[in-house]
Amino acid sequence: MKSEIKKRIEQIQKGMAPGEYKETKAGIVPDDWEVKQLSKIAREIKRKNDGEKHPVLTISSLTGFLEQGKRFSKVIAGENLAKYTMLEENEFAYNRGNSKTYPQGCIFRLENYSKALIPNVYISFRIEEGNINYYKYYFSAGLLGYQLSKIINTGVRNDGLFNLCDKDFFACQVRCPPLSEQKKIAEMLNVWGWAIELKEKLILEKKQQKKWLIQNLLTGDKRIPGFNGHWKKFELEKVISLSSNKIAPINEKQVFKCIELEHIESGTGRLLGSTLSSRQKSHKNRFKNGDVLFGKLRPYLKKFYFATHEGVCSSEIWVMRPNAEYLLPQFLYYIVQSSRFIEKCCVSSGSKMPRADWDYVLSLVIHLPPLPEQTVIAKILATIDCAIDLHEKQLEELKKQKKALMQLLLTGIVRVNVEKVD
Repeated sequence: MKSEIKKRIEQIQKGMAPGEYKETKAGIVPDDWEVKQLSKIAREIKRKNDGEKHPVLTISSLTGFLEQGKRFSKVIAGENLAKYTMLEENEFAYNRGNSKTYPQGCIFRLENYSKALIPNVYISFRIEEGNINYYKYYFSAGLLGYQLSKIINTGVRNDGLFNLCDKDFFACQVRCPPLSEQKKIAEMLNVWGWAIELKEKLILEKKQQKKWLIQNLLTGDKRIPGFNGHWKKFELEKVISLSSNKIAPINEKQVFKCIELEHIESGTGRLLGSTLSSRQKSHKNRFKNGDVLFGKLRPYLKKFYFATHEGVCSSEIWVMRPNAEYLLPQFLYYIVQSSRFIEKCCVSSGSKMPRADWDYVLSLVIHLPPLPEQTVIAKILATIDCAIDLHEKQLEELKKQKKALMQLLLTGIVRVNVEKVD
């Protein structure tokens, strides 16, 4: 970042307007930018349901508009659809609900639907002056948050939404660059959006590729060139055992890394963190380097981990060890990711807190190739895991770049040269 931009940021953070900038009710902005009430550039929508069949949507702070049936497993509107607002494509809605991402509520634009029904407790509007793509990014950046925090009344209503009247919402001040600059800002942010979308599609393709490989390489449906050895059939109990080594951390002098279920990312095998055994009071399972861990509580969450160090873990996590004569630890790690293993685990006991039944899982029949072929298969799958990890790190970096760019461009801290930027 250029030193002049850093200096500008420091000045603005201190509440000082740099040269060619001015103080406004919406914050410090460039001299040639206007600041207008939202009511001057937008019109509120009170459009009633027309009685036709339309998708029924809700707003998620993470993903924007989402069909109620997908979020809540059913349409929660029931018989109240007559009271819903009908929104049309490219119109906006404000969800007056608190979230970690948007503490003062979130605003999203309706996309991918020509018409949809949304709760009438949302404040709906359309942009009538300016570039709607610019305002899509402006609202998603949460730039109204500070003003909303000042006008939201203390407490919430019975439905959990903020006490905020429509009039006060539309009185919020909005930064309005010249139209040509709005358009160019939106175009630049679109580029990052497309890059993120392409990266997400690539990750999805890689995951589908991994799923196909597990289904075919672990069953022998597809063989690795150069291998033609006979595969042997085993019941799981013949080649896998559970570690029975438990400790009471409070009685131990040695301190271990402790893995709880929340430390294992669902479906990826990625470790998100750990705690210390010295902070635990309950008994824990002991594991060593090369063990395969699998969360037996809610097994459909697919929480698995290949241990690269010794430590302890929750008693809700199985610590599995292979019979070295027939099965490699790395191959076992991919067996527990297979659909057959997961399905066996999901035939569980308990309804509110379902747990996999080890005795039932042991009856699973698997086919194992000779150890050299297991080694090659495991390496192939490990390679695609590394590729997925790399792409996901790149995706997170793209998202960070886009977020930073939004804050710089949408506030005018960094200006767009409309004539030169293409």
